[in-house]
This record gives sequence, structure tokens and C-alpha cells, in this order.
Amino acid sequence: MATIASPATLDEIVFEHRNKDYGAYELRKTYTLTVNRAMWIGITLFSGLFVTSYIFARQKDKVKDQKEVIINLQDLKEPEQPPVEQIPEPEPPKPIEQVQTIKYLVPEVVENPVVEEAPPTQDEMEKAVISNVTTPGEETESIAETPPAVAPPVETKIAEVVEDNTPFLHVEVQPSFVGGSGEMYKFLGKTLKYPSAAQRSGVEGKVFLSFIVERDGSITDVKVAKSVGFGCDEEAIRAVKLMPKWIPGKQNGRNVRVNYTIPVIFKLE
Repeated sequence: MATIASPATLDEIVFEHRNKDYGAYELRKTYTLTVNRAMWIGITLFSGLFVTSYIFARQKDKVKDQKEVIINLQDLKEPEQPPVEQIPEPEPPKPIEQVQTIKYLVPEVVENPVVEEAPPTQDEMEKAVISNVTTPGEETESIAETPPAVAPPVETKIAEVVEDNTPFLHVEVQPSFVGGSGEMYKFLGKTLKYPSAAQRSGVEGKVFLSFIVERDGSITDVKVAKSVGFGCDEEAIRAVKLMPKWIPGKQNGRNVRVNYTIPVIFKLE
């Protein structure tokens, strides 16, 4: 009796002459069953979630309906207000009785008070000689006496004003070179000679000089405030002493001595 062979499936055709125990053959064979099972599980879970949400929503509406209470505003009574105590009116102020007053004069302090001397009486003038001073002595009836000697002149001494010669550090109007600082450095550039010792050693720097600008604008007391050396200090002093007169500084509208400081620059080209 001949055996009827079952029709070959797509999986059988694909895995023909291959290892069917590897796992892929089993997965492809049960794929449809697995998909159907997952679909039904998903439908079941979604339905259960939907039904649960619906039940909770209905339960919430019932609770809300139970909490709603109709309140008739006409039935509400206004609370009784406590009686307001009346504040007694203040008594009117009593009229102020008129009191006797007296004006008080504040004493004024006078540095040089003028002493007023009462004029002599008629009886006193008949028994004394008329004069510009009152002196004790014997009474007389003659008024043609020798007038008193003239008082010696008062010598007045005018105090000599000793002018302070200390130079100022800061004044209202600072002294300045004629034409400004630009002209001053042009003058120094023409006057300065670079010391040979400094040129050979390649020395550069700034020599700070302090000096006094006198009341007439002349330069005195030139000193080195910051040194460079190699002959630069001496050359800077020499050039500053050759400067023409400055415009002097002013304090309270008058010329004064002013202590001034400038830098003298030495730089190799």
C-alpha cells in the first residue's frame, strides 16, 4: 500500500539538508502560535485596564454626587452684631487765663564797651578849671589857668610780617615750563648728551630729579631722587640747570616756592 506524503511547508523547504536542532527551525515553526498568543494576552490586558478605569470613574461620580448639598441662601441668618459702645465726647478745653508778662532783654556781650561819663554839674565847673581831663586838687574860682600839657603821642609799631620760605608740595596753581611739558622735553632732548659710559654699557632708564621753582620762576636746589648711574645723573642735572625760567606756582593769589619732580629719560636708539 503506498504512503501519501504530507505536503512540504515553507519551513521544510528552507531547512532541508540543514540542522533543525539549532533553534531557528523551532522558532519559525511556532511563530504563528506565539503571535496569536501575544495578541490575545494584549487584548485581555487592555480590556481589563479599560473596564477598571470605567469602574473607578463611575465610583468617583457617585461620591461627587453624594457630596453635593443644595444650600438655600435665604435660610441663612446673619450673625448678630454686638452692640457698639458709644465713645463719650471729650470735654471742651478750659479757657486760658491771662497771665501778666514782662519782656526779657537778652544781655549782649560787647568786646570794647564805651563808658559814658556824666557831664560835670554847674557847681563843679565854678570851682575848677575847664580841661580835657579830671584831676584832683585845690578848688579855685579862676578859669584862666594854664591848660594842661598835651598828652605825649602814642607810638605805634607795625609788626613785621615774616614770610615763610618753606617750599610747597601742592599749590593751587602748579608751576609750569613755558609752552607746557611738550616744550620742556623738546628742550631736554636738544640739551642732553648721552654719556659715553652709559652707551658702552647699554644703560637705559629714567633719572628722577627734584628741584625748587622759585617765586621768580628760576630753578634751584636740583637733586637726584632716583638714580640710573653711568653718568646719566650728572648729565640730567646739567640739562635741568640750563632750563629757562618757569611760570611760578601760585597760592592764594601770590607767587610761592614749589618743590617739583620730573623724570629725565635716557634711551638708546
